[in-house]
Amino acid sequence: MPALPSVLTRPLPDGAATAPDDGTQQSVQLNLTAGIPAVIALDAGRSLALAVPLGVAGALLAADPLATLVDTGDPAYQPAPGEQRDPMAPTARLTLIANGAIADTTAVVAGIPLELGTGSAAAVEVVVDRLVVTAGSLRAMGDYGSQITLRWRDLRTAPSTGPPPVTGDPALVQLRPS
Repeated sequence: MPALPSVLTRPLPDGAATAPDDGTQQSVQLNLTAGIPAVIALDAGRSLALAVPLGVAGALLAADPLATLVDTGDPAYQPAPGEQRDPMAPTARLTLIANGAIADTTAVVAGIPLELGTGSAAAVEVVVDRLVVTAGSLRAMGDYGSQITLRWRDLRTAPSTGPPPVTGDPALVQLRPS
């Protein structure tokens, strides 16, 4: 499959490992046949929008639709060791949409937990395991081989941990003689 230069990837920091699945995460695997931007449903009130801001439309229109722009699972699409990614290059981004309102946006970094929230509260944690973006998916609908695999978990609810709740005022127990 032909490939364009990697303009949408970001390497993992040295020594960084991908986030392990702790059992509280839900997995989503989606073929991006509706094109990009794409909406990825999480639950009844929340979804993620995957978009790639571009400034290279001419090169994209001239490229083979099956040309791979991003493949976070293939080292060939990552910068060489010691080489920095161009900070001005466009990057795939995820935006949280909560109850129809646009919330936080973050750059896609494979294997790194990303927290997205509404206002000042974190709402979801997303770990992108693999993202493949082809030129055709950025131009039109169709099966050009673009896909995303991610894990997410709800951060609005905390697990039930710690001591059981005390009934009444614990200070009153200390004031009563035995």
